[in-house]
Amino acid sequence: MVQKLILATNLFSRANLLKQLSVPFEELFCQIEEKDVEIENENSPYEWVKSISATKALAVLDRVEGEAIILGVDTVVTDFGKILHRPKNKPDAVAMLKRLQGRKHTSYTGLTVIYHHADGSYEMESYVDGVDVYMHNLSDRIIDAYTDTDEPYDRPGGYSVTGKGALLIENIYGDYYTLAGLPLWLLNKSLFKHHIDIFWIKPQ
Repeated sequence: MVQKLILATNLFSRANLLKQLSVPFEELFCQIEEKDVEIENENSPYEWVKSISATKALAVLDRVEGEAIILGVDTVVTDFGKILHRPKNKPDAVAMLKRLQGRKHTSYTGLTVIYHHADGSYEMESYVDGVDVYMHNLSDRIIDAYTDTDEPYDRPGGYSVTGKGALLIENIYGDYYTLAGLPLWLLNKSLFKHHIDIFWIKPQ
């Protein structure tokens, strides 16, 4: 029986994705400085999202009591293997979208799951998934209008597929939820491995 499912997050949209499962969970805000995280190879998107997701989950560990499942998640967008972080300002966002428009790029999401036991001990495992994304050819007018919204500035790559940014996307090859920022199939895979059937977790 799952007593608590905890999402360590600073991104509202991930909570919305988890709500789709109609399972009880709580959010614990985690604020980390990515530049302070030790990453085995910071140029590898795989290692990046794996390390950051683990850091997020561990950041709330000392605020958790009793049996709980803690989720830490991180997403990056890459272009020819180069990680594109969040744009700093409108010119940066415009440049990112002009770079990505009209062709394929890849997004990676890392999911870390911590199984916290009643005695304070815990087990931790991390997963990574990638998805190829094809963006429409975008006019300067569309790019200008989109970068006038708030969406690009807290999203890697400068767009959000869970908002108006969905209109920029032509095709996705892979899991939508990986691109959206919370790969639910990987969460279910981890829970199943620990003999937890998410269909039997009752909504509040």
